[in-house]
Amino acid sequence: MAAHLRLSCELLTCRLNNISSIEDTNFGEGDIVFLLAAISSPDTCRGEHERAREVNVVGTSALIQRAIAHGARVVFFSSDTVYGDREDGFDEKAVCKPAGEYAEMKREVEHRFSANASFKAIRLSYVFSREDKFSLYLAGCAERNQEAELFHPFFRAIVHRDDVVEGALALAKHWDEVPEQVINFGGPQVLSRIDFAECLREAHFHNLRFKVTEPGADFFKDRPRIIAMTSPVLARLLGRQPRTLFEAARLEFASPSDAERFS
Repeated sequence: MAAHLRLSCELLTCRLNNISSIEDTNFGEGDIVFLLAAISSPDTCRGEHERAREVNVVGTSALIQRAIAHGARVVFFSSDTVYGDREDGFDEKAVCKPAGEYAEMKREVEHRFSANASFKAIRLSYVFSREDKFSLYLAGCAERNQEAELFHPFFRAIVHRDDVVEGALALAKHWDEVPEQVINFGGPQVLSRIDFAECLREAHFHNLRFKVTEPGADFFKDRPRIIAMTSPVLARLLGRQPRTLFEAARLEFASPSDAERFS
């Protein structure tokens, strides 16, 4: 049976703190709901905990419950921060040790629906595209010939946005063939922000200059220094290995003719 896909984004984020609007949301048998909406800033989740929890846990859980009750299946976008700080490589079998309020909220939603066959969670690492926050920062610095400041150490299994989309659609299409309820979506390399900047400099921003800065203690209060996440499942969904950051950068910044050649 072909799945109907519903994508939730900023509009739904605004509605998740309003139970009456959630109750008015219509779902149907066979729908696949991609639930990306959240207050994702770790600082906001800590500083405005009650408001963030109302959206990230209470409203999100109510929406998931309603969708499942109406015969839909839910793909919940979670975070690699539910694992906490981990220097050694690990997969989905690793024990969770959420780092910070945001991670705790994501983990709470996962736990609430862990016994439900109509629920799956994607644990995202840092998602790269030419429009992600850090790439835009580096692009701005390169354009202004300004030295970028990079926090270190800060390592993530950076994953290309296109791989996230392709993997999520494959999960929706082959739901019954994927026994795992939790799937890590990370790239094949665990990279620091220094690695990230050097890769983009090689691929596109050839005049990029940067210096290393150690962040304040508060920065790491809710942000693990290293999350060396891996997954055999994402490669299985894609039918190939996820792209390296350099491969993804070539695609993101290539001319249309080059993009077709690199894809």
